[in-house]
Amino acid sequence: MIWVDREAKKIKERNLPLEWVDDMKTPSGRIHVGALRGVVIHDLIYKVLLENKIEVEYTYVFDDHDPMDDIPSYLNYNQWEKYAGRQLYQIPSPVAGYKNYAQYYAQEFIEIFNQIGCRPKIIWASELYKSGKMNEIIKIILDSVKEIRKIYYQITKTTKPDYWYPFNVRCEKCQKIGTTQVYRWDGHYVYYRCLPNQVKWAKGCNYEGKISPFNGNGKLPWKVDWAAKWKIIGVTIEGAGKDHMSKGGSHDVASAIVQKILKYPTPYPIPYEWFTVGGRKMSSSKGIGSSAKEIAEILPPSLLRFLMVRQPINQHIDFNPYGETIPNLFDKFDQCFNAYFNKLEDKVPPGKQGEIILDFARIFELSYINPLPKKRIYLPRFRTIINLILEKKANLISFFENLKKDKLNQEEKNILEERIKYGKIFLEKYYQNQKKDLTNYQLTNQEKEFLSRLAKELKRISSDKLEKEVSSIIINNANLYSIDKKKAFSLIYLSLINKPYGPKIIDLIKSIGVKKTINLLLKIGH
Repeated sequence: MIWVDREAKKIKERNLPLEWVDDMKTPSGRIHVGALRGVVIHDLIYKVLLENKIEVEYTYVFDDHDPMDDIPSYLNYNQWEKYAGRQLYQIPSPVAGYKNYAQYYAQEFIEIFNQIGCRPKIIWASELYKSGKMNEIIKIILDSVKEIRKIYYQITKTTKPDYWYPFNVRCEKCQKIGTTQVYRWDGHYVYYRCLPNQVKWAKGCNYEGKISPFNGNGKLPWKVDWAAKWKIIGVTIEGAGKDHMSKGGSHDVASAIVQKILKYPTPYPIPYEWFTVGGRKMSSSKGIGSSAKEIAEILPPSLLRFLMVRQPINQHIDFNPYGETIPNLFDKFDQCFNAYFNKLEDKVPPGKQGEIILDFARIFELSYINPLPKKRIYLPRFRTIINLILEKKANLISFFENLKKDKLNQEEKNILEERIKYGKIFLEKYYQNQKKDLTNYQLTNQEKEFLSRLAKELKRISSDKLEKEVSSIIINNANLYSIDKKKAFSLIYLSLINKPYGPKIIDLIKSIGVKKTINLLLKIGH
C-alpha cells in the first residue's frame, strides 16, 4: 500500500460529512516546480478519497493579496521597483492580456498543473477579503490581540510589543501594504502609520490615518491569515512543506490560533519534504531554481506527475535533468507501466514480490494522465530512442516494429512520437557528451577478464535461450569479478557502441549480431 492509500484510510475513519482539501501559493513570480509537489499531493488525496466514496472538495488559493516583497531577477528592477510593497493583484501584468501581475503568474502555474491532471477550484484571496467574507474573522482577531500575542510568545518565543496588531493596512496615500503598521483598534477603525523603514524591500510614505479594516482595506499577516482561511473556506485537510511544519513553525502558530481564537479544528496535516532541482531550494520571487513551466517543457505530463507520485512524501526529491536522470525516470515509469499490465492480466505472484508489483501498478494508475489501457501495449524504450536519434536513424517506427515483431497500434505510435519529441528536447538541452572512447579508458585486468569470459559464455548459449539468459549471465559474471552491476553494463555498452549506456542489452546484441558482439568483447577484453 502506497502512502496516499494509507493516508486516505486514516482520513476515512474520521467519518466527516464533508472533507475539504486545500493548498495555496503566493504568485510572486514564476512559480517553481517545488510548489507543484504540493499540488499533486493534495490532488492525490482528493482523488483517492473520491475512490473511497467520500464527499470531498479540492480548492487552491492564490494569495494575490500579498505584497511584492522582492523583484524577480528576470524583471527590470528600475521598471518594477516602484511597485514594491503593493499588493500583487494591484500591480500590472508583465504581459498584456492579463488582469494583473498575480493573475499572469498564477495562470501559468494553473496551465501546468491542469496538464498533469490536477483541477482544483481556484480561490483568489483578494476576493475573499473584498467580498466581506473575512470581515467577521478580522474583527475576532483584532478583538483577541492580547491572546494572539501570547500564542506567538508561547510557540515562537518572540515578544510582540503592546502596539502590535495582527493586521496590515493598505496605505490610503501610496497604496502599499507592506510598509504600514497598525497601532490601535477601536472596534470600528484601525489606526496606522506608513513607515519609511518598516521593511528593507519597500519605502513607506509617512502617511498616518485611520480606516475600517473590512472589505479588502488590508489583510491579516501570514500565520494568522492561514488560520482564518481554514475556517472561512471550511478546510479539513491541508499539507505543507517541512519548513512550515517544523516545531515552532508557521503551522504550529496557525493551529493554535484556529483552535483557541477561532474555535475551529486544525485541518488534517500532511507534512512533506522539499522538491529541489540540482540540490537547490527554490524561490518564486527571487527567481531561484527551475520554474514549473521549465520542467513541464522537458517531461511528458504523465512523467512529471509520476516524478511526484512515486516518491513517498517523507522523502526529498532532487531532480537534476543532466546525465542519466531523465532516461532513468523513463525506465522506472515503464517498470510501473508493466506492473500495471501484470495486475491487469492477473499475473501478480503472492508474497512480498507481489506486493511490490501492486504498489508499482498503483503508482502508475495515479500517474497516468490518459485513460488507462485495457490491454498490454508495447513500450519503446526512451534510451533506445535517444540513441537512434543520435545515430540519425530515419524510420523509428520500422525499428520498433522489428523489435515488437508486429505493427505498432495507434496508441503505441502516439507513445513513440511523444518520446521522440522529448528525446530531442533532452538531447538538445541536457545531453552532455558522455561518449567515452575506450582508447582513453584504461581497463583493469578484472574488467578485461570479465569481458573476455562474457564473450565465451555468449558463444555457448543457443540462440533460443539468449533472450532469457543474457542478463543473468552478465550479472553473474559481474559478481564473479566484483564489478558493480551498473559498471558492468556500462563496460559492455562502451565495448559495443562506445557509449556508457544504450538500448536494452538483448536488443543491442540482436541489432549488432551475436557473432559480432562476441568478437568486439573478445577484442576489448584481450
